[in-house]
Amino acid sequence: MNKDLKLGISVAVVLSIIYSYYDISWGLVDDYEWIVRTKEFILSPISSYIDFQKYLISLGTIQPYIHLQYIVQYIPGIYISPLFMHIENIFILIFTHYSLYKIISNKVHINYLYSLLVFLIFPYTFDLFLLPSLQEKFTIPLFAYLIYKLEKAKNENYKNLFIIFIISISIPLIKLQGAVFSLFIFLYFFYYKTKSSFISLIGFALTIAVQAYLIFFTDSVYFVLEKTPTQLINNLLSLPNLIFISIICISIFFASIDTNVEAKIYIYGFSLSSLAIIFMLINWETYGYLYGFYSFFLCILVPYCISSVQERLNFIFLDRLILVSLTLVAVLSFNFFFLPRIERWSDLNNMYEILDSVELDNKIYYCGSEGVLTFNNLNNSKNTVLFAGNFSEINDYIFYFITDDHQCDYLYTDFVTNCNILSPFTSKYNRMEVNKYTCNN
Repeated sequence: MNKDLKLGISVAVVLSIIYSYYDISWGLVDDYEWIVRTKEFILSPISSYIDFQKYLISLGTIQPYIHLQYIVQYIPGIYISPLFMHIENIFILIFTHYSLYKIISNKVHINYLYSLLVFLIFPYTFDLFLLPSLQEKFTIPLFAYLIYKLEKAKNENYKNLFIIFIISISIPLIKLQGAVFSLFIFLYFFYYKTKSSFISLIGFALTIAVQAYLIFFTDSVYFVLEKTPTQLINNLLSLPNLIFISIICISIFFASIDTNVEAKIYIYGFSLSSLAIIFMLINWETYGYLYGFYSFFLCILVPYCISSVQERLNFIFLDRLILVSLTLVAVLSFNFFFLPRIERWSDLNNMYEILDSVELDNKIYYCGSEGVLTFNNLNNSKNTVLFAGNFSEINDYIFYFITDDHQCDYLYTDFVTNCNILSPFTSKYNRMEVNKYTCNN
């Protein structure tokens, strides 16, 4: 085990200790739905697999490998503990990052510690750590393995070509976002002109063609391209996209003056794939956690830019200054973005306990539809939580509301203006609470 992998595992162990301290349980986004589907899969693997695949196709997407994630992550979470699932997810992400770094660093000069720090600095990376259901993370190690096979398949025998073809087909099938790596493969083929890279391109093209057919020629609701020009521009000009685009442009500039031709091709390819994921998301959805996929591109491009600067500015203390700066920003990011999220997930346990142990005397509302499903069905709740996406949807004079500083903050202005708190159920970190309100509506 080399020192880089040891460092990555050490970070995973520290994060696991933090998770254990905060006693993380099931979350509010996809967990309930995935738990139900996993239990259905356990009871009837074949029929539940077929039925769910038909359902996905009816939505306009295809994900034939999704049940593997049930087996790898959610079955241990159900039969051992949700905390085990979260810790397992930590190690999956650290390994995923390491596998990408390892394969790219064979051609591009980047520092592992810098790459790991950048990966942990980007705020939306923490959504990957706290939302185990996000499947796009699995496209990364498979992409890294594809590059490994392309580099090793110089003899181009039929066995290697078949493996490369299957991997290339599989990456977009894990998650549609994986299709962006086809642009990397295109540049790889353009430079190396190997039979293996051509076979890889064919594999990507076939899967993308199937997905394109589902999107454009069926009644698709999964990936809807109906944004107006104003919406597209607004999505493009969001802060995460502006930062990402700036880094891509800087990376392309340094690649253009790089004397290492292979590094140039790798960075150009990675930059094209980065632009493709931006294009995909601005046409689709810009939910915060979807930006988490950017972290796998930033952790390569930013260290490459740093390395390019170091090669041209040979200051005595430059390396130490960069390391200290990245470490400081990582600590700040951890405190400002990770701790609030994990405190919120910890307070969620308190919400479960209140709903399971106290029968409330008025209606109770929450602003997230997936969260409502979780509150009502995950445990033995004595209460029924109702969905309220806006203050106008609450027609009661006295009611309870589950406050959430990451989900429902847009409602609180109306609460402050129109309501008084009667008797709150507080939580340890005050990230989520059950408050009783009396309002003048």
